[in-house]
Amino acid sequence: MDHRCRHRVPFRAPSPCRLWTGWLAAICLLLLPTVALAQQDVADYEPVSGHAQVIAQGVAALPPGDVVWRTVRARAAPADQAAFEERPLGFVLATMGSLLLTDEQSGAQVRLGPGEAALTAGGTAQRRSSLGSDPVSYLSIELVPADAPLPPDESTVLQPGQPFAAPTGLRDLDLLADVVSGDEHSTVPDTGNKSVILITDGTANVGEPNGQTVTLLAGEAAGFSGALEVGAASDGGVGSTAFVAALIGPEVPPAPPPAAAAHATVAPASAETPEVVATETGSVTVQDFTCPPGMTTETFAAAACAPAIDDFDITLSGPALAEPLTLGDATATDAGFVWDDLPPGEYRIAEAAPPTGYDTYMLAAATAAGDPDSGYRITLEPGQSSLLARIYNFAPTP
Repeated sequence: MDHRCRHRVPFRAPSPCRLWTGWLAAICLLLLPTVALAQQDVADYEPVSGHAQVIAQGVAALPPGDVVWRTVRARAAPADQAAFEERPLGFVLATMGSLLLTDEQSGAQVRLGPGEAALTAGGTAQRRSSLGSDPVSYLSIELVPADAPLPPDESTVLQPGQPFAAPTGLRDLDLLADVVSGDEHSTVPDTGNKSVILITDGTANVGEPNGQTVTLLAGEAAGFSGALEVGAASDGGVGSTAFVAALIGPEVPPAPPPAAAAHATVAPASAETPEVVATETGSVTVQDFTCPPGMTTETFAAAACAPAIDDFDITLSGPALAEPLTLGDATATDAGFVWDDLPPGEYRIAEAAPPTGYDTYMLAAATAAGDPDSGYRITLEPGQSSLLARIYNFAPTP
């Protein structure tokens, strides 16, 4: 999933004594007339105007049925305490400190400084950790089924949202950010779908262009339909207000299927037309990394580890193989070492010879389970073309 961080927005915690105002404002905004928008062409869709910017974006299918935009304040623990959790579809916005998002399956990481955001695909197993020694607060703007369970106890729902029918197909999702001051107004477009706005700093007047407005404080959010204008709410027309808005854009066509099935073979020639038979094999790619001295599985941070350059060897074994494969049987590519033409089934990956100076390791991959002593089990599912595994090596503790 593509995600881009382009702009930072300030954030100030909401005033507890005015929290009820957010609920009233949300109700008011939901009662504003809805202006229907004809289906937009994805090629012509422009989510921003003026000096607003897209700070996170991606393409995803929404949960089926009725959904809600839910805004949540949560806390990210330090890396040695944070756990991988299954996350809903939505945007993650760093507010009070820097965050590190780590994908459990791929090991990919995204660092978010305060005011930066990223889109997380629904069902992603992701660890959200602070980059310091103390927990930090952050905000998430989530698209979840209307009957979704509440988030964990340490999280606070700022705005639970009102149900609406999720549009079908793959959708362009955008998180906009803007800062307005004085008499400026920022326009949030009508996408034809329910959107949500969250004030991150200052006080805002929010409403339809040339229509009635309501006042929202920092940390307050509300759902809306149709075009919207956001202006700074302050005496004398001075001061500034920062906000983000999450939008559901037009449908994006799915990627075309491959021109031909991978690893296809042709049946022996005969008087009849030859039949093309798919062998349904896949590949396993393994990458090997060395982590800094002193790092352990409890303090693990993938971004600090580097590709291994010393000699090492890795084995792949399984019921479908006559004998274990080594790196000598793999193809060395820019992506790692690749074992091809593997039938679906269960395999075991083990590091037979670690890089010099390292004595233990961990493996990250989808469906991986096991330990360094016995190796890690992985499963290549039927129809799965490839599986990526990453090995992280750790030096002995002094």
